[in-house]
Amino acid sequence: MIDGHAVVDAVIHPWNMSPANQNSDAAQQIEAVHAAHRMSVDASHSDYILRDEEFFTDISFDTVAHAEFVESPVDLAIIHSLPNLGFGKRFITDPEKGAAFRDRFPDRVLLYGTIDTPSADDAIAVLEQQVKELHIDGLKLYPAFFYDGIGEGWRLDSHDFAIPLLEAARDLGIKHVAIHKALHLAPASDSAFAIDDLDSPMGLFPDIQFEMVHGGIAFLDQTMELLKKHTNLYLTLETTFQFILVKPAVFTKILGTLITQCGAQRLLFASGNNLGHPAPLLEAFRDFQFSNELREKYGIRQITAEDKRLILSGNALALHNIDEGDLLCAISEDPFSALRAAGTPPPWSALR
Repeated sequence: MIDGHAVVDAVIHPWNMSPANQNSDAAQQIEAVHAAHRMSVDASHSDYILRDEEFFTDISFDTVAHAEFVESPVDLAIIHSLPNLGFGKRFITDPEKGAAFRDRFPDRVLLYGTIDTPSADDAIAVLEQQVKELHIDGLKLYPAFFYDGIGEGWRLDSHDFAIPLLEAARDLGIKHVAIHKALHLAPASDSAFAIDDLDSPMGLFPDIQFEMVHGGIAFLDQTMELLKKHTNLYLTLETTFQFILVKPAVFTKILGTLITQCGAQRLLFASGNNLGHPAPLLEAFRDFQFSNELREKYGIRQITAEDKRLILSGNALALHNIDEGDLLCAISEDPFSALRAAGTPPPWSALR
């Protein structure tokens, strides 16, 4: 909790970056991912950086959960399953492992599944299996598939793949679809990560709540247009929140523009753990204020305590129909709460 309210981390994804799961032909992409992790904090928080031997492992869900629920004031987290992304041989975040962890701690985590094939029929079959066997709470998508050294982009408004997949998701009872956007992943083309393909499907599927992951780090004007037009669009602020430490003026511009132009009602805090640890982000955000100089420069209003409450938990809890009081009661005596009550340990203490 922060200031008496729950905290929800809208994206965690324990990465399997072990040598056994690495694509030996993708060394450049692998190093770029580690570099992104190293750049997620400023110099004063260097103890939150995973060393090479810690990062290039199949990091356990328990380690990441300890970082969330013991080292940080997070109460609920959403696991995003990840496909191979070109630098892996199979899932980077395995949905079956995610489901096993969720089953151990059902009050602490929700689980989004994923698909890893450009065939619509095969993707729908995978989705059906994950709904029926893993009982996923949502679907995480990447706008490109990676195989044979290429990245094949696809559009969310495509009628040969995406629309049939979304129809199947709706028919299977999936109400939450998160899609990675704005943040480019080589070797796929930049165009795959643009957001000009979101308007049509959000209108076609008003009963699905869409989450634009990495919302705000690019295409800010287009993003705000979509937010104003579609009430079923949420922005998951993974990566954007890293800027609070490393580029606070950029963070101010993005978040200040969003809450000034669109309000705070559909913005979601996300750390992207284990690419980023939530503790320093939450510590910085708790008392964060926009400077008068930047408010004047960007034409933004000041952030309020209510804005922060909505971003940190109110929006995510409402999105998933979770009562805050029920959540806090359910986790009040679980193992993580007991450990947290004993004092906040140093970062990555379950690993080190």
